Amino acid sequence: MSDSSTGNAPLGAASKAAAAGLAKNQPPAPEKPADTRTHAQILSDVAKNRKDLQETLDAIETKLNVPKQAKLAARRFAAHVETLREENPAVLVAAAAGVAAVVGAAVWLGIRAARR
Repeated sequence: MSDSSTGNAPLGAASKAAAAGLAKNQPPAPEKPADTRTHAQILSDVAKNRKDLQETLDAIETKLNVPKQAKLAARRFAAHVETLREENPAVLVAAAAGVAAVVGAAVWLGIRAARR
């Protein structure tokens, strides 16, 4: 069975024609400006970009390192408690009493619920 719609055109000619039509409708590629930097300036830019990339990777690693973040949070909390102790010890005592009351109430309610 012969296909009369394609005639003697090679297989894939329609695809090539469609691609040529698409290419024809594309905007022209923007012209790249000439690079006027010296070799030393290019090396300097490369070194700066490497340094920036290293700083970015270090920041990402620090942010995603959960144990390290936990240690930093504990240090910040300890520093905050130390500052509070030096500036206003009454607030620190009240906060400690409040935490003790909450923990005591939780334990008491837990024991009470377990006995029922």
